[in-house]
Amino acid sequence: MNSRQSERTIPKVHLIDDDPVVTFLMVDLVESVNLPYVVYENAVDFLEQDLDGLQGCIVSDLRMPGMSGLELQDTLHRRGINLPIIFISAFAEVQTVVRAMRGGALDFFQKPFSSQELVDRIQDGLRIDKQRAELLERNRRIGERVAQLTAREKEVLQGIFEGKITKVIADELGIGVRTTETYRQLIMQKLQAGSVAELVRTVIDVMPLVPQRSSQ
Repeated sequence: MNSRQSERTIPKVHLIDDDPVVTFLMVDLVESVNLPYVVYENAVDFLEQDLDGLQGCIVSDLRMPGMSGLELQDTLHRRGINLPIIFISAFAEVQTVVRAMRGGALDFFQKPFSSQELVDRIQDGLRIDKQRAELLERNRRIGERVAQLTAREKEVLQGIFEGKITKVIADELGIGVRTTETYRQLIMQKLQAGSVAELVRTVIDVMPLVPQRSSQ
């Protein structure tokens, strides 16, 4: 990973607001608790960057020229970007707040707001995104391990996920019980699982990578 890629993957607070006064206050706030940040004058500027692998938390104004905060939220959903987002606005109509929260916003602050409460929620957002990033990385590693299984091992794994006993799996695949047990041990070693329960728990999120056997 080069320095530019490394810089991009550092979790940051992404501050989006077209009001320079509010931006100044927000920058002062995040700097007071030593949080890395990036400033954008509007939502369009934020979306123009490469969003792949972006980490952190978004703090966005609601009403901005070109694209509103809610339109930004909708666009991020369509692109599969799940960064926690906190809205701030001088206008907090009930319908707007409800739409933002139902859309997955972490919180909605009406100006003027408590600086400490906002900092607390930003830190919550950074923690949530860190957990999300760690889960994605874990699933990526597991997916790579599953992809390295042989075709026969994937068939045995499918049988395990279907809750079938070793003899049933062996009969369906036309192989011996002892051979099936050997495959199961190899699968557990490759996926670093200490038990069948751990095996199921480990790869349940990447099961689409395991081909389904035909019922014919």
